Amino acid sequence: MKSFSLTFPSAVFLNNHFSKGACVRLPFDSGISYRANRLHIGDLSVIDQANRWGSPTFVYNLAAISEQYLAYEKAYQSLKHTTCYAVKANSSAAVLSALHQEGCGFDVNSHGELYRVMKVGASPERITMTGVGKTARDIVDGLDAGILLFNAESFEECELINAIAGEKNVVANIVLRVNPDVGAETHPYIATGLAEHKFGLHEDAVRNLLPAFATLKSVSLIGFGMHLGSQIFEPSPFVDGLKKLFPLTEQAVNQHRYSIRFLNIGGGIGVPYSPADPRVDATQIAQSVIPIVREFSSKSGIALTLLSEPGRYFVANAGILLTRVKYVKRAEQRTFVILDAGMNDLIRPALYNAHHEIHPIDFTEDRGEEVIDIVGPVCESGDTFAVQRRMRRVEAGEYVAIFSAGAYGSTMSSNYNSRPLAQEIGVRGRHWFIARRRQTMEEMLQAEALPPYGDSEL
Repeated sequence: MKSFSLTFPSAVFLNNHFSKGACVRLPFDSGISYRANRLHIGDLSVIDQANRWGSPTFVYNLAAISEQYLAYEKAYQSLKHTTCYAVKANSSAAVLSALHQEGCGFDVNSHGELYRVMKVGASPERITMTGVGKTARDIVDGLDAGILLFNAESFEECELINAIAGEKNVVANIVLRVNPDVGAETHPYIATGLAEHKFGLHEDAVRNLLPAFATLKSVSLIGFGMHLGSQIFEPSPFVDGLKKLFPLTEQAVNQHRYSIRFLNIGGGIGVPYSPADPRVDATQIAQSVIPIVREFSSKSGIALTLLSEPGRYFVANAGILLTRVKYVKRAEQRTFVILDAGMNDLIRPALYNAHHEIHPIDFTEDRGEEVIDIVGPVCESGDTFAVQRRMRRVEAGEYVAIFSAGAYGSTMSSNYNSRPLAQEIGVRGRHWFIARRRQTMEEMLQAEALPPYGDSEL
């Protein structure tokens, strides 16, 4: 497919000439823009399709996802590397297929995610499996598929992989995850690189365990890795982490004769959700990482492939959650705009107090602005998308878009309050398709059963 480049300006003003000077300021460019005061995804007018799609509906700009991946690949093209998209960010088959068609690999966290990527045609030699609590089923399915490697979190996990691989008379490739005790300024729920976190092993523990890997006859230690967390906006945590992986690599090769071929820097590159967020792109990280990897390989004589596992960076800003205003409730001290989307559809604001830009999809009518609370219909006070947000006035029946919903939206959604899972739409240029139809009530109940008495039926 055609190669694109994608850059992030300091901010994108979408149609600065709204009536009376009002404007929407979004902190990203992902092919989502206002034209003639109406929201477009690619070349498709959202307002022209909104009633047809209904709500709540996730809409993904697949072309922008492809462009972001290709820009990332370009940033690392001078170094031998493998990019494996972190499927947990958005596991929609449409998204996975778009990335696979561009040549991207995949990092999976379960046999379910493995099943998904295999269904879209992913090559096993470009699949890695991560996770602190891999089950025997996860490991069996990974071995049967012939995946590239397991990112292992503990020696106990390596022993389990060794036992299962031995039963199958195969050798499993292992990249051992090191917890480098490197902090990144991010939300505590998405920080993973400190010693207090559950992920990986401290470097001293790894050094002490290296001799023990020789006893695992069905496991091959081929690399070391790290994952520092998410929403990292500067190169220094990656550089600091790599500097702790280099000595372990030399010790494993020179003292223990292990064939170390990979260094995994994980993912975590930050994306802007609000105009106040900093900006970073893959090139800035690559320009800091590539020289030190080259220098280490040159001095040590160890040829290495750099592994990375971006997720949010590819998909977050390429998606919106289309939702409709059900009521505008004007209380004594607050005005509440009540949407038909809830925390079961997009939990990030309730879980992380995360900011998402929220705007009407149609600005053709000037109604002025007001300060509102934007909430959902779920029976929880936490079902809130924004508090005291200044926004153009909206009315019941009007559609609004919750931006940057391409990552950790649909994948973290649930049936709480017995609400059906939202529909997903894929867009490329002027064309769209239903990537996942809206769940029906019957589908919500199809796996359930009643006790074997009474005359009710599901």
